[in-house]
Amino acid sequence: MRIKPAVLILFLATVLCISFTATAMQEEPITASNWQRHPKIMQVRAIVSSIDAGIKKRSFKVSKREFEYCEPYEDTMRKMAVDVKGVVRKYENEAGSDDSMLTWRHYYDTAGRLRFVFITGGAVNGSQLEHRIYFDESGKRLWEEHKYVKGPGYTWPDVWPEEQNDTARPIQKFEPAKAFAAKSPCDAKKRKG
Repeated sequence: MRIKPAVLILFLATVLCISFTATAMQEEPITASNWQRHPKIMQVRAIVSSIDAGIKKRSFKVSKREFEYCEPYEDTMRKMAVDVKGVVRKYENEAGSDDSMLTWRHYYDTAGRLRFVFITGGAVNGSQLEHRIYFDESGKRLWEEHKYVKGPGYTWPDVWPEEQNDTARPIQKFEPAKAFAAKSPCDAKKRKG
């Protein structure tokens, strides 16, 4: 089969146009109108999907620790998924108080770099939070979204801090394996049965 020159030129022009558009989009700043389809965000989402699929397929060693409630915002649950190379790929923890609770899900790439944090929570006033933070390979925040999916809102920060402060835990500057193994001031939950 012989390809006509005009068809070949049209095909090559289309490929170049698509390539140029993808490159331009990669360099385009991430904004409220494009963040969900921006290539840098899509890359992070692919990492998250891969990790979640690996957990479902039991490709990772998953460990879990549970604690009794003893102090506001001390962990009541810690969970860690580790790949065959010993790299933590997902670290999850839950904590709360008398009037609110949060779950943090930290996702790491194959090099162990933090790429995404998904924070969900609820409060007694009916507020439900979804907070997403996307990171590039160097640890720079690409995009952060703070959204109440229900209720009037709560005192959680719009921009999550990188350092410990009075209103929220840091999300970036800790090692997940050490955080998982760290001693808790709360007693371990007793297994039933």
